[in-house]
Amino acid sequence: MTAFKTREPRAVVTRDPNFEQKIRLSFQHQGVMHAWGAELVAIAPGYAEIHLPFSDKVKQQHGLFHGGVVATVADSASGFATYTVLEADEECLSAEFKINFLYPARGSKLIARGGVIKVGRTLVIAESTVSIVKDGIETECGLMIHTMARAKHVRTGM
Repeated sequence: MTAFKTREPRAVVTRDPNFEQKIRLSFQHQGVMHAWGAELVAIAPGYAEIHLPFSDKVKQQHGLFHGGVVATVADSASGFATYTVLEADEECLSAEFKINFLYPARGSKLIARGGVIKVGRTLVIAESTVSIVKDGIETECGLMIHTMARAKHVRTGM
């Protein structure tokens, strides 16, 4: 089974020349990502990628990555992809998402790749694909469609 690995990047307009710095700072303040050992490995206009190694902290009772963990990493990847298209004084918050689990998340690492689909005045539509790496082979295991609400700085905890 081949991994989806997201579509070709869409052309997006970045409105904040310091979007990468803003995303890295925001990632540092996500306690759950650090508690689980996640790493933000790539940021580009309209794109973000997060890797999460398997551990006892992220597994469910059958030895798979927990579905809530898969959804959380997908949420963060598409959220950070959204940050790349926002104004410097904007943040984003999840308004809605739907995730389809395509394959059991059993492996050594999750890879979540977020991308921007459409940028609106109040909402941004984004997506994430999540792949599992097992025995060196990457297989898609989740697909999220994500609606993000644009908001002026929400600075709680930062």
